[in-house]
Amino acid sequence: MGERDESFSEVLEAVEELGWGVVGVSGAQFDIVHTVGLWHSAGVAEVAMFGLDGEDMLEWVGRCVELGLERGWPEGEFGGVIDGVATRLRGVDGSWFAGMFGAARHFYGETVPVSQLVWPDGEGRWPWDEAADEDVRVSQPRAWAPVREQPAGAWRLVGELGADYPFPVSPDAWTLTTQSIVDSKRTPLVIARGEGLYDVLDERGYEADDLVLAYLGDLTTRYPALTGAADLSDDEAALATDSGWTKVGRTREQTAASVAAWQSAGTA
Repeated sequence: MGERDESFSEVLEAVEELGWGVVGVSGAQFDIVHTVGLWHSAGVAEVAMFGLDGEDMLEWVGRCVELGLERGWPEGEFGGVIDGVATRLRGVDGSWFAGMFGAARHFYGETVPVSQLVWPDGEGRWPWDEAADEDVRVSQPRAWAPVREQPAGAWRLVGELGADYPFPVSPDAWTLTTQSIVDSKRTPLVIARGEGLYDVLDERGYEADDLVLAYLGDLTTRYPALTGAADLSDDEAALATDSGWTKVGRTREQTAASVAAWQSAGTA
C-alpha cells in the first residue's frame, strides 16, 4: 500500500519503494488528497479526492488505488472505497493540474493524467446533478471541466491561482477587508498579518463600518500590488506608499481591534 503522509520527501520514498504515495493538503476551505507516482510506475492516472475529512480521504484514495491496481479501473459506479457508498472516477481537465496538485507537479515537472474520485449525496445524486445537495456540489470542484467553467468561489481561485501563489496561505483563505475595497470604491492602503490571517483595509482601518470577509485570491486579482506584501511576518503590517509597501509593527491595540473586527465580520 502506498505511503500516506503530507511530507513530500516521505512520499518520494514511498514512490521509490512502493510505486506510489498519497499526499494530503489541508486547504483553507476544503481538503485535497491526491496520489503521486501512479503515472510513473503503472502508467495509470493519478487519483484525487476533495471536500471531505482529510484523514478519511487518505484512506479512501488508498482503497481506490488498491482496487484499481488489483481489479482494473471501473468506468461507472463502484463500491469498496467508502463503506456503503458508491463512488465514481472522472478524468480531470489538465487546466487544474498546476494549481491543484503541487506535489505531483514538482514530481513530474509536467502535466500528467489525474482522475477525480467523486462521491454522491445521501440520496446517491452526483455533483453534476442540479438536484444534488448543495454540499456535494460545492465541496467538490467540477474538475472534469476546465477551470474557467468552474463557478466563482474557492475552487476556481485554487485552480486559477494555486500554482506558486506568493502568500503562505491558499488563495481561498478568508481575509478581513471592507465592502468598499471589494466593490473597488476604495483602495487598499494597509495590509496586516496576525496568526496567519490577513487584514486588507482602506484609510478607515478597523473603524470602517462595512467590514466583511472575502477571499484573499479575489483581492489579489483585483489589486495585484497586494502581492508586494506577501512576505509579511505574523504581527507585522505594511502601509501603501508611492514606492510600494513599507513594513511597520502592530500595536496591541491594533491586534485587539483586528480580533474584534474578525468576530464582527464573521457574524454579520
